Amino acid sequence: MEYRCYLSLGANLGERGETLREALRRIAALPVTLLEAVSPFYETAPWGKLDQPSFLNAAATVLTSLAPRDFLHACQSIERDLGRVRHEHWGARTIDIDLLSIEGFTSDDEELRLPHPYMTERAFVLVPLADIAPEHFVKGRSVRDWCREVSREGVVPAAELSDPWPLRLLACIDADRGLGKNGHLLASVPEDMARFRQLTMGQVVIMGRGTMESLPGRQPLRGRVNIVLSRTLPAEDAQGFLLCRSLAELWTLLGKLALAHPGRIFWCIGGAHVYEELLPYVREAYITELTASYAADCHLPPLGSVICTGREVHPGFAFCSYCYPMRMAVIGKGV
Repeated sequence: MEYRCYLSLGANLGERGETLREALRRIAALPVTLLEAVSPFYETAPWGKLDQPSFLNAAATVLTSLAPRDFLHACQSIERDLGRVRHEHWGARTIDIDLLSIEGFTSDDEELRLPHPYMTERAFVLVPLADIAPEHFVKGRSVRDWCREVSREGVVPAAELSDPWPLRLLACIDADRGLGKNGHLLASVPEDMARFRQLTMGQVVIMGRGTMESLPGRQPLRGRVNIVLSRTLPAEDAQGFLLCRSLAELWTLLGKLALAHPGRIFWCIGGAHVYEELLPYVREAYITELTASYAADCHLPPLGSVICTGREVHPGFAFCSYCYPMRMAVIGKGV
């Protein structure tokens, strides 16, 4: 039997956004479980106990064949693994995953009360949930209707990515998965360059120091937002680029870009180290696969459990696209 579950997630300690995204990634990785939708993140004022930092909150819908209590226990295990310690009721926490309701299922015991007894009173629950499930009925009314009954004061959109897998990967590899040699591309393929330009124009490209230094004149790619992820690049050498020293800085910057320009695509364009570092956050990969081998000195890491969604064969190469099925959650856009 499958259950559609509605969740509320919150965090107000540590790297809040990445903790929420990691919780979502772990929920998606549970057995016989599909992460269906994730709302945008909201910055929210504390509720219940006011003398604590503000929260990031989100909602999610999940389709699972786990029994309700097994799913609850799995979520509690994720909380513990991510550092949640239940010292104080309504107190500060690294991560909170609340099971709000399950379609066609109710419960009223000490361990599991569904629907959640407070969900229709809390704007930080209802506003994100209305983004992804406005017509879900709770206590005889839709989430949209309940949302109209609460004050949205203190609940504002956050400049923080909500997508657990916000990146797309773009690469050209040879028959041995090679990426380059001596800091240069392995081959000049005009069709690949045209495809690269078509996919990335007007979007955001994320690269490492080596890829930046290989660009003609070390100049940013025109018509795109250029981000360099590097812990060692001197700031004075990054003129025209946005420089991030860590993943935390990258997620913060991408969150601001996403809020300012919704719909922009974030492309990871190399090199090998950046591909390896960012691969856990990629939902789709677009690969130009060359037929020949070129004795490369750097290689694309294995993509893992992907499925091929397209293959266009040309003389000497093929345009291929891949996706991670478990990473294809729909991100809510608001109502």
